[in-house]
Amino acid sequence: MLRKSAKFVTIFSLLILLIAKVNMSDVYALSVPEFPSCTNPTGTNLRVQYDDGVHGLVGSTAEYRGKDSVYNINGNSDQILQCLCTDKGEGIQTNWWKVSSLNNSEIQTLRDQGWHYIASGALWGLDSAPYMAYNSRYTCNGEVQGVGGPEVLGLAATGDKIQLYSMIGIITGVSFLLLGFLMLRAKK
Repeated sequence: MLRKSAKFVTIFSLLILLIAKVNMSDVYALSVPEFPSCTNPTGTNLRVQYDDGVHGLVGSTAEYRGKDSVYNINGNSDQILQCLCTDKGEGIQTNWWKVSSLNNSEIQTLRDQGWHYIASGALWGLDSAPYMAYNSRYTCNGEVQGVGGPEVLGLAATGDKIQLYSMIGIITGVSFLLLGFLMLRAKK
């Protein structure tokens, strides 16, 4: 009887492992390039600067009046730093990242982290290519600004419910497999 139970546990655990493997989706790490802070934009080349005027902000329908400086990071147009300092003393930094090589899953991961997808940067005075843009607050006119959270420098996509259930299935399957082998060994 013990031998039949051990065979059942072994077959059951292998079935669980097979189902879990079929349901596994890719786990990947997405590395986001670093951006300097608008308070000290090092490694940048000034692209354009407006000392006054009305400006737009990606992800917002409001108009902002103030100074807007835009920089190329490390001399290339794949990373753009936009530093907006409003007349009200509100500092808003926008990190622009050209993402022509990212797939839909990676773009969605960034969107889930607060990034905005821009199909073409041409409407924002950038290259006619897809960009992701991330807004954060910074100190402007000597005042510390409100809520904005830390800048995201790297993201790890950890998956969804299917991956979680698959991992539980794998752990359960391995546990049953070990139990089956122990039961077989105890029988001898």
